[in-house]
Amino acid sequence: LWPIVTPVTTITFCAALQYYKWVNYRQPFGATLCILALGFEKWVAVYTSWWWWSNYPPNFVMPATLLPSALVLDIVLLLTRNWTITAVIGAWMFAILFYPSNWPIFAYSHTPLVVDGALLS
Repeated sequence: LWPIVTPVTTITFCAALQYYKWVNYRQPFGATLCILALGFEKWVAVYTSWWWWSNYPPNFVMPATLLPSALVLDIVLLLTRNWTITAVIGAWMFAILFYPSNWPIFAYSHTPLVVDGALLS
């Protein structure tokens, strides 16, 4: 559920800010700006909700990495300058790049571990 819901919900905010920045200022970095703001907000929420209040390790509740997907969405708009192509190709690439861009975050949890003589994977 996580790799499906997160791109769908975040691309709506990215598209809204990207539209505003492109129509009013011709600046093709609305999605990247939106993801940076959402990422900062998520880190503030992780630290205040999990670490300060319950002393839970923040690396267990890390937010998803969406910056490569947002950069690709902005690059598609910059190169094509067409909303239709950006909506079709850029949104597809935004969703496809979401899951592989989070692999480095979870790589540490895929290493084998020995607990009480039993190998856990």
